[in-house]
Amino acid sequence: MYLKKIEIKGFKSFANKTEFDFLPKCNIDADKGCGITAIVGPNGSGKSNISDAVRWVMGEQSMKNLRGKKSEDVIFSGSEKKGKLSMASVALIFDNSDNTMPVEFDEVVITRKIYRNGESEYLVNEARVRLLDVVDILARTGIGKESHCVVGQGMTDAILNATPIERRAIIEDAAGVKHFQIRKVRAIKKLDKTKDNLDQVQALITEVTPHLRSLRRQANKAKQGKEVFEQLKEKQRQYFAMKWHDLYLEKTKLENQRQDVGITLKNAQREVDTLSDQIMVESKKVEDAEKIGEYEKEKREVYVKLQSLEKKIAVADGHIEIQKERRNHENKVKSIPVDLGYVQKQLDGIRSVQNDLVNKLEKVEKISEVKEIVKKLKKVHKEIDRLYVDAGKKQIDVVQDDYEQKVKVYDDKIAQLDAEIIKHEKKVKEIRVVIEKLDAKIIDAVAADKQARTQFFTLEKELREKQRLLDAIRDQFNEIKINLARTEVREEDVVSEVRQELGIEAQDLSEDEIDVEKNREDMEQEVYKLRSKYEQIGGIDPMVIDEYEEMQERFDVMTNESQDLTEAIKQLKEVIKEMDGKIHKAFVSAFKEINIEFTKYFRMLFNGGNAKLKKIDVDVTPRKKKEDEIQGDIDIEILQDEEIDENMETHSKASIQIKTEVGIEIVASPPGKKVKHLSLLSGGERSLTSVAMLLAIISYNPPPFIILDEVEAALDEANSRRLAKIFAELSHRTQFIIITHNRETMRHADTLYGVTMGDDGITQLLSVKLDQIKNDGEIGEKK
Repeated sequence: MYLKKIEIKGFKSFANKTEFDFLPKCNIDADKGCGITAIVGPNGSGKSNISDAVRWVMGEQSMKNLRGKKSEDVIFSGSEKKGKLSMASVALIFDNSDNTMPVEFDEVVITRKIYRNGESEYLVNEARVRLLDVVDILARTGIGKESHCVVGQGMTDAILNATPIERRAIIEDAAGVKHFQIRKVRAIKKLDKTKDNLDQVQALITEVTPHLRSLRRQANKAKQGKEVFEQLKEKQRQYFAMKWHDLYLEKTKLENQRQDVGITLKNAQREVDTLSDQIMVESKKVEDAEKIGEYEKEKREVYVKLQSLEKKIAVADGHIEIQKERRNHENKVKSIPVDLGYVQKQLDGIRSVQNDLVNKLEKVEKISEVKEIVKKLKKVHKEIDRLYVDAGKKQIDVVQDDYEQKVKVYDDKIAQLDAEIIKHEKKVKEIRVVIEKLDAKIIDAVAADKQARTQFFTLEKELREKQRLLDAIRDQFNEIKINLARTEVREEDVVSEVRQELGIEAQDLSEDEIDVEKNREDMEQEVYKLRSKYEQIGGIDPMVIDEYEEMQERFDVMTNESQDLTEAIKQLKEVIKEMDGKIHKAFVSAFKEINIEFTKYFRMLFNGGNAKLKKIDVDVTPRKKKEDEIQGDIDIEILQDEEIDENMETHSKASIQIKTEVGIEIVASPPGKKVKHLSLLSGGERSLTSVAMLLAIISYNPPPFIILDEVEAALDEANSRRLAKIFAELSHRTQFIIITHNRETMRHADTLYGVTMGDDGITQLLSVKLDQIKNDGEIGEKK
C-alpha cells in the first residue's frame, strides 16, 4: 500500500484545487522503492499547510496542532484578490492493491470536508462514514493523526521534551498495537457501561422485590373486598341519582330566571339606545356652534384688512404734509433775504432731514410712526422760519419758471394722495359694514349654541339614569348566568364522577333509584364510610393479580439479565487481559529493536558516541488519591516490570498505595562528551538525537508513507548529507514526502514540487521529476 495522490481544495492557502501526484507505482515488497518526494518553496508559501492537511484528513481535532484557533480557520479566509471560501476538503488516495487496508477496494479515497457553518463530514470512497471508522481503517495500516507518519515543524524535538510515559506511547504506536489499544479502550468503556447496567439492574431487583411481596398480599386481599365494593357501588348509584336530580331542578329554575331578566334587559337597552340617538342629534347641533369660531376668524381677517387701509390713509396724510411743507419751503426761499453761504449750508441740512423723513415714511408700518414723522416735519418748518429771521438782507432772485414748476409738482402729488385717501376711505366704510354683519351672525350663533347645549345636557342626564338602571339589570343577568355556569360545572363534575366511579353516564341514572327516606348528606356519609372501609381492605382492583404476574415475570427477566451482564463483564475482562498481553508482547519486541536501531542511527549521524533507551518506573498515582489514602493503613502495590512485565508485586511498607508504570528515558552522549541530561545538548545535537529516534521508529515499523516537515532545518551541511543518504536507503521500505529547504535532501529526491504564493495569497504548485532533467538542464519527456 502507498499514497498515490493528495487532493486539497479550499484548505488554508490552497484556495484552488491542488493535486500532488506521487510515483505511479511502487512496490516495497519487490524492493522497488517509492522514492523521495521533496516539496520546496520560500517561507510563507504554504508548504507546511500540506502536512497540516494530511493530519487534518486523518482525524486531527486539535486546532492547536493545526496552527489555528477555530475549526473554520482551516478554510481559505480570502485575500485582496479572491473572496473567502465556504468549504474546505482534503482527500488521500491510497493504492490498496495488497489489501493492507481492511476495505475491499484496490483504491481507497479518504476525504474530509468542513463547511463554514461548522458542519463536517468524512467519506471513504464517496460513502459517508464516522470519524471512528476512519480511525479504525488507518489504525489497521499503522498510520493515524497521532502516529509518526506525519512529523511537523518542531515535532522531532517533542520526542526529547516528552515525558517518559509519552515516550512509551510512541514506542507502542511504532509497535503497531494501535488497533489493540483501540479495542482495549472500547472494551474498557463497554465494561464500565456494563457495570453501570448491572448496578442498575441489581438496584431494580432490590427495588422490585418488596413491591412483589406487597402485590402478593394485595392479590390475597382482593377477594375479601368484593362484597364491600358491591355495596359501595349500590350506594353511589343512589347518591349520584339524587344529586343529579337536584341539579336538574336548580338548572331549570335558573334558566327561567335568565329568560325573564333577559327580556327586561333588552327593553332597557332599547331605551338607552333611543336616548343615545337623540344625544347624537343634539351633539351635531353643538358641533354646528363651532361656526362661531369661523365667524371670529373671518372677523379677524377683515380687521386686518381694515387696519391695512387705515395705515395707508395715514401714510398718505403724512406724504401730503411733507409735500405741503416742501411747497411752503419754496415760497419762502423765493423771497428770503439771505447770506448765501449761511443759507446754503442751512438748506443742505434741512434737505437731508427731509430726505430721511421721506425714506422713513416709505418704510412706515404703524400709524403712530406717521404721527412721529409729522411732528418732525413741523420742526423742519420751524427751522425754515428761524432761517428766514436769522438770514442777511441780501435778496436772491429766483427764476420764476423753476419756482412755478416745482410748486406745480408738489400740488399734483398732493392731489394724487387726496384721491388715494378718498378711495381707501370708501373701502373702509365697506369693510365696517361687513364687520357689523359678522357681529350679528356671531350673536345668533352664540344663542343657538346655548340652547343646543342645554338640551344636550338634559338628555345626557337622563341617559345616565337609564344606563345606571341598565347596568343593574345586566349585573343581575350576569349573576344568573354565573350561577347557571356554576350549576353546569357541578353537573359536569357529577357526570365525570359517575363515569369514573360507576362507568356509566349520568343520564342513565333513574329517579326510581333515589331513597326518598334519606337526604343527600346522609347518603354522602354512607358512601364515605364504605369507601374508607374499602380502602382499608386494600381495594378490589381486578388488575392486581395481572400486575402481580407481570411483576413476577419482570423480576425473572431482570434476574436473567443480571446473570448475562455478569458473564459479559467476565468476557470483557478477558478481552482486556488479552489486549494487554498482545500490547505487552509487541512493546517488548519493539523496545528491543528500536533501542538497537536508535543506537545505530545515533552513531551514524554523530560519527560515534553512544545512545540508548532506558526503562524507568514512573509514579502515576493521582495526587488526590495519595491525600485520601494517607489516612489509612493499606498495602503498597507497585507495578514493576523489568522486561516491561506488568505484573504487580505487593509490599507492606507504608500507609499509602502507590501505582507506577514503566516509562522510557533517553540517554545520549555525543562523541567526546559525557552528558547526564538531554537539556545539556546543543540545538543541533538535540535535533540529531530526535532524528535518530525518528529513524529508529521508521526502520522498525515503516509506515506506508511518512511526511517530514523541515526536520533537518537545524542541521549543518555534513549532517544533512548523512541524513539524506539515510532517507534514500529507507525509501526502499517506505514512501518519503519531505518538506525542505535543504539542498542535500533535494539532491536525493526523485520528484520535486515547487510551492509558491502569488499576490492573490493562494499557494501554487510546480512539479518536476529529476530523472527528466537532461545534462543541459532542460526537462525531457517522462520516463
